[in-house]
Amino acid sequence: MSIARRRGAWRSILLAAASVAVLGAAPPSGRRARGAAVPHDLHITNTRMVIEGAVVVARVRMFRDDLQKALKRTVTDSAASKSAVAAYLTQNVLLTAEGVKLNGEVLDSGGDVDGDQPIWWALMQWKAPKPVTTLGVRVHLMFDAFADQQNTVLVARQPGDERRGLYFQAGDRAEQVLKF
Repeated sequence: MSIARRRGAWRSILLAAASVAVLGAAPPSGRRARGAAVPHDLHITNTRMVIEGAVVVARVRMFRDDLQKALKRTVTDSAASKSAVAAYLTQNVLLTAEGVKLNGEVLDSGGDVDGDQPIWWALMQWKAPKPVTTLGVRVHLMFDAFADQQNTVLVARQPGDERRGLYFQAGDRAEQVLKF
């Protein structure tokens, strides 16, 4: 992705983030069913990764209704539902370390509410054979469900808390590589 295209993409994320308050506003009638989600026009996931030695841990957050559309099923705390979410995440959040594919696992996942929006979070982990100095990342979550899907990733390497940001948009299936 060209630098100009990435800058434009980041600009659209910042503008979208600024409009979240508007997206979370109550409907004009001022009434909403208790527990009902406010419709949103933003299709985005947020992933925070931490690298410590040979271990990479990530927390992935996404709108629950978007995840349900991508999975074509209701997402609940049942074992079968969590298993379907885990399979989806391990197929669409892909890492390599030193050019070698890492096998990810979902340690836990569950529902939460962020403002008015029901979200789903998952805690994932990958183990490399040696300390990670080069990390390849691909986050393809919900690309098949939404043409305007955006996935943001913040990677922090410990010790020292060195941070890098990555951005993926629908149709962008290329691996992005970070060197530490």
